[in-house]
Amino acid sequence: MPQPKQRLIHKVKPEGLKRGDTIGIVAPASSFDPERFKIGVRVLRKLGYKVKYERAMFSKYWSQPGHDKNRAEQINRMFADSEIKAIFCAKAGYGSIDIIPYLDREIIRQNPKIFVGYSDITILLLYLQEMTNMVVFHGPVVSSEIYDGMNYRTLDYLIQLISKPRPLGKIEFSSVQSLGSGKATGRLVGGNLSLIVQAIGTAYDINTDDSILFLEEVGEDLETVREYFDRLKKSDKFKKVRGMVFGKMVDCFPNFGQTHSLKDILTEMLAEFKLPVLFRFPSGHIKNRGETRVTLPLGISVTIDADKPCLTINRAAVNSTKVF
Repeated sequence: MPQPKQRLIHKVKPEGLKRGDTIGIVAPASSFDPERFKIGVRVLRKLGYKVKYERAMFSKYWSQPGHDKNRAEQINRMFADSEIKAIFCAKAGYGSIDIIPYLDREIIRQNPKIFVGYSDITILLLYLQEMTNMVVFHGPVVSSEIYDGMNYRTLDYLIQLISKPRPLGKIEFSSVQSLGSGKATGRLVGGNLSLIVQAIGTAYDINTDDSILFLEEVGEDLETVREYFDRLKKSDKFKKVRGMVFGKMVDCFPNFGQTHSLKDILTEMLAEFKLPVLFRFPSGHIKNRGETRVTLPLGISVTIDADKPCLTINRAAVNSTKVF
């Protein structure tokens, strides 16, 4: 009988990124717009970073079945490369889950690095947290959110988190709402709702014990959202959660003729747990490109206060850079 997976409490933090360091870019999911990609690369270079990527990922076949191992081996090489200090994703979309069987857990575990992505990349964030014990970053991808003139607060949250070995502190937005009251502290976990549900029962199934659970989604009707929540509930994912944070849940609408709202569903599903809950927190998918998008450090202690409402990042997400 296989042994149960050991749950590790203390997450491994990567070294902080400094000017002059090299960012590696990988493409584990959908194909991407090469012109937008080049703009994102230019922005990273303007910020003072070197950029490294493999031209094979520009192939029109790169994201198709039969190339899963190639996409995984690209990530393995980036982790093994001592020049690379952080790994960003070119794009999200679909297909990241297909590369997981080919990831080299030992190479990744022995070379912890900043890893940034969201949406479909959630499945890789889960893998890296649960299988290699790394702190990871729910943040922008190169060919979409990183561009000339990008929202300065979006950029500031990203750079502060991945480069400064100190807590980011309190984050407040007037648009954030409360669905419950109270205050709670826990380890921040989460990402895209559908991908978290897809991981249930796998070796990289999310551990929500003593956590603040962050969830976001895009383009799902409310009945599907309800089904996702029902799966999480039946899998006891809410049982030991200390509090919850929801993204803006972009374009999640009721089917024609239905009158209930997303808030109605969340209130109903979470009523028995009596948790502090924040709603419409700006991380993950957003409606307008220029809106602020907050990078979140998954695996780090945070506090939510549903009466303010606000989220406070209590610990640094990266370690001080080694000096030789």
